[in-house]
Amino acid sequence: MKKSFLILALILAAVLLAGCGGNDETYPEAAASQPQKDPMTVETATDAPAKADTSLPEGYDPASEEDSGNFVSGTAYDTMGRQIYAGATPMALNPVNLPTPTPRPSLKFTYADASADNLKLTFQAPVGWRMDVSAPDTLVLQDPNTYDNVNATMTVKILSVPSTYKLADTKTEVKNMLKEIGQYNYTEWKPTELAARTLLHKDGYYANYRGVQYDGTIVRGRVMVALLDGNRIITLHMSCPAGYNESYMNVVSQFRETLKQVQ
Repeated sequence: MKKSFLILALILAAVLLAGCGGNDETYPEAAASQPQKDPMTVETATDAPAKADTSLPEGYDPASEEDSGNFVSGTAYDTMGRQIYAGATPMALNPVNLPTPTPRPSLKFTYADASADNLKLTFQAPVGWRMDVSAPDTLVLQDPNTYDNVNATMTVKILSVPSTYKLADTKTEVKNMLKEIGQYNYTEWKPTELAARTLLHKDGYYANYRGVQYDGTIVRGRVMVALLDGNRIITLHMSCPAGYNESYMNVVSQFRETLKQVQ
């Protein structure tokens, strides 16, 4: 009897101890249930992504992009050393920094005394030049050497004019000569303005010109007219290859400085 009572007491004590330990144990709250997402629904971000920074570095000068071959202070470059352009990629223009043509060497002439009896003139002309005085009022001097498809030619005339002819009329004469020369064989014709110049120590006017012929040959020249005594005028026309214009204008100057009338 006592043995049965002891066993029952032990069982009751074990039950009491188990109930006390369970009161100290805590359990986490169940997570709130969330609805399942529809797999066909596209999820949209609530915040817009930050915009890319397209601004230029402070102090950057877009004009520096014009020379893309050099590193310029203030210009933006990528990791490969290539410039970062602010606008459209620059395109090469033609011509760009083309080399300056090498100047032609000046022609050297040796001068000798000469005369044109039909015009009663003496002067100095380059040695070896052809001279034609077959016309009664005309002298023609021509360089036998051809440069750029052109033989330099100087034509001098002495012509009679009316007694009413004035110095101002020599201007008109120069313009008329330029018009006549330029209306044939040229696709481009550009005369200069007139300027005063003496010839045979008499007052007159002159002008220069530049012309391009149909085959591309470029010719330059000078026209001069002066009013002489006795109702006469003297005219001079030099045409020459454009590449040697300065050399042939020196021939004109030598002729003009040595030109004299003889009786």
